[in-house]
Amino acid sequence: MIKDILVCLEGSPSSLCATELALRLGSSLQATLVGLAVVDEPSIRAGTATGIGGSSYKQQRDAELLKDGHERAAQWMEAFLARCREFGVAARALEQRGHPAAMILREMGRHDLTLIGRHVNFLFETEAQDHRTRDAVLHRAPKPVMVVPEEPVETGTAVLAAFDGSSAAKRALRAFAESGMAVERAIHVASVGDEGAAAYEMAVRGCELLRPLGIRAEPHSVVAASSIAEAILAERRRLGAAFVVSGAYAHSFLSHLLWGSVTRELLEKTPVPLFLHQ
Repeated sequence: MIKDILVCLEGSPSSLCATELALRLGSSLQATLVGLAVVDEPSIRAGTATGIGGSSYKQQRDAELLKDGHERAAQWMEAFLARCREFGVAARALEQRGHPAAMILREMGRHDLTLIGRHVNFLFETEAQDHRTRDAVLHRAPKPVMVVPEEPVETGTAVLAAFDGSSAAKRALRAFAESGMAVERAIHVASVGDEGAAAYEMAVRGCELLRPLGIRAEPHSVVAASSIAEAILAERRRLGAAFVVSGAYAHSFLSHLLWGSVTRELLEKTPVPLFLHQ
């Protein structure tokens, strides 16, 4: 059962949605929320070539960027704690200074689940976009992660688990079942394949993994001419699922890796939160 949730804070629309989802989870699971804001001091202070007098200017610039980064982090933490008070959810917030991915990964190990926005930008003081932090976190995450899109679609209580029989898919399914989020939800396990009977048999195997954990699930076989990710998302839409659960879902020698092509496509296209585990 999840009792401690880490929420990555950086002010983007998807991070704000991650906070709102964390509030609902924290309320239903009686979990404590921890908001994490990171100021990327190493990138701000990174050395650059300067001309005469440039060193003094850079020091002034660095100090201003660090001050702005700290002030923005403080605003995000204050807003996060205010929302938690409104919901009556136990919470605390902290600011870290360092490489964002490293700081998040270090903190993740202390919590049961991490929520991160799909389009986070922890390099906000130096870069207009930041895909590296999210990618690095998902590559090396020691615990389950929920990636939250901006403005998730309104859905019901169903959950769709994409299952391909891989070790990562099994761990993701088990982790979701043990999280407490499966309670009072309709759980659907779907497998995509070229042949319906084989896909259905795979989905049944996924359902059987849940049975010892006291969770009943419905198997689904999906045969489609589209990509695997598109087929999964079409099935999610048909079922009205609120979450998609996935491990490494790729039909190739890279299937044991989280960052397969299917996972990448799911991340970029899912309109609902994506629960991932390596």
